Amino acid sequence: MPDERNHFARIVQISQGGFVGLKLTPSEAGGYLPKNLPSEAELLNDLRFHPEKKVDTTELQALSQRHWDREKTWTSFGNTVIYAPITYLPAAVTTLIARKTHATIIQTSYLVRLVNIILTISFCGLGVAIARRGTLYLSLLSSLPMVLALGASCSQDGILIGLAILTAGLLTRLDAMQLVSTRYWIGLGALFAVLTVSKPPLLLCSLIPLALGLAGNRLVRAIPAAMSFLAFLIWQKIGLSPTKVQFLDGSGVSDAAQVHWVLTHPFSLPSVAYHTLSLRLTDFIRQFIGVLGWLDTVFPSSFYLMICILIVATILFSLYPALRQRELRQSALAVWVSLGSVMLAVAAVFFSLYVIWTPVGAPVIDGVQGRYFLPIAPFVALIFPLVRKPGMLIGSERAHQVAMTAMTVFLSVDLVTLICVLASRYW
Repeated sequence: MPDERNHFARIVQISQGGFVGLKLTPSEAGGYLPKNLPSEAELLNDLRFHPEKKVDTTELQALSQRHWDREKTWTSFGNTVIYAPITYLPAAVTTLIARKTHATIIQTSYLVRLVNIILTISFCGLGVAIARRGTLYLSLLSSLPMVLALGASCSQDGILIGLAILTAGLLTRLDAMQLVSTRYWIGLGALFAVLTVSKPPLLLCSLIPLALGLAGNRLVRAIPAAMSFLAFLIWQKIGLSPTKVQFLDGSGVSDAAQVHWVLTHPFSLPSVAYHTLSLRLTDFIRQFIGVLGWLDTVFPSSFYLMICILIVATILFSLYPALRQRELRQSALAVWVSLGSVMLAVAAVFFSLYVIWTPVGAPVIDGVQGRYFLPIAPFVALIFPLVRKPGMLIGSERAHQVAMTAMTVFLSVDLVTLICVLASRYW
């Protein structure tokens, strides 16, 4: 996946106890890692953006003999050193154990991938199992090739998406007819705090509980937003600010200058948004569904079309019961706040990339990838009507069976297509 070597470097740093990274110069941040940690160029770099090339097994065999070096040297990975350590912890513990048992570097990376995909699937499965709204939608989202690919990588993104689906599933269980304990709210707050320090735009999704019409003390509904905001401030102070460097320095990118430009040209933002979406919306949709490798391994166009049709059909299927049974509907306030929070989080992703990755005053936002929106998408599940029967996708048993059959067919096609695309791309 893109930047996977730098994610692996961050995992190794955390496994050594380096929860907060280091800044060597104003343009260089990272940490002191084993001297023989593979560079980006050593990790099949000749395949990057060359779909016609295949894996050279001799290159992998050479790397497979490389054990962890005790000697350390400075390693730069400025784009991942700023990330909070929480969602990296399973991989970091795995790396620590692998190094203690004398596993090679490549073996360690395989173990990290295995642990990450197991946890990703577990969190996604648990979130789907406990959901009482949008269960079919969350199931489809969990099964996208991009989610599986990220889960089986050395990045934190798979676990992050799984936790987002789990959090959304917990939110869908909040029923106006039941009292919710303070411990439940604190648990939700802890999950939102983890999501926020891992992906700050998700702070905006922590506002959704404020709009849910629930019995009991209204102040407790602010616990997720309060804990998220506090966690963001703490990591901003101790982890992000001390290690943040200027990305693409010397290429016209400047955080401070871009913020100043936005403040002095506020009416230009709609034009920037329009040009970005008009040029790259199709790319964002494809990347959201799955563009693998170094964003150079694509699926057939018919596969993307099938997924888009399935997403629309799933949304309509899940919303249909609300037309006939008003008591199952989500409140209008909760629907609008959920959609508004999701849209604001999406806008925050675009704005952050405009500031840190785009030349000052550029008419199009650079650096945005569709996968960035995967942890935000689960919170759309809050708009769907309630399904009172546990384990059901919809109230009608026959409709449930039809949906399960369609989901089974989709998963089969999804799996076969994924295997074929990866095999033909790399082997």
